[in-house]
Amino acid sequence: MSEFVIRKMTAADIRQVAAIEKELFTQPWSEQAFADELNNSTASIVVAQAGEEVVGFADMREIAGECYINNVGVRATQRRKGIGRALMQALENSATDKAEFITLEVRQSNEAAIRLYKSMGYIKVGTRKGFYEQPKEDADLMTKILKNEQ
Repeated sequence: MSEFVIRKMTAADIRQVAAIEKELFTQPWSEQAFADELNNSTASIVVAQAGEEVVGFADMREIAGECYINNVGVRATQRRKGIGRALMQALENSATDKAEFITLEVRQSNEAAIRLYKSMGYIKVGTRKGFYEQPKEDADLMTKILKNEQ
């Protein structure tokens, strides 16, 4: 199952997205948190669908020209198929003309994600000490400039 489509998340996707979140993260968002995010006018949430199954998702908020990626997740069985890159690209494409940059945090041990982000033009701009729990770990703060100020 290597073919997938990227589309906006709907309420019908919440259960599958929350299951992916629970599979991947030690402090996962609840189904209610995803429902709330769907109703957040600053949020863009996309999913990757392969057949009838949601196999990945990504969530970003844009406020005052700044975009912040909350989460990117791809089922372990579906990795290395370009899904993460496609989700990230969809978020970038959803940014408005007012957006100046996109930023995110990533566990310092998540080498695959860091490689992906670097390949897409994100650079490390800082460290958030002790950002993650279970296990405790620092985060790299990475940013991609979308447009230069004139």
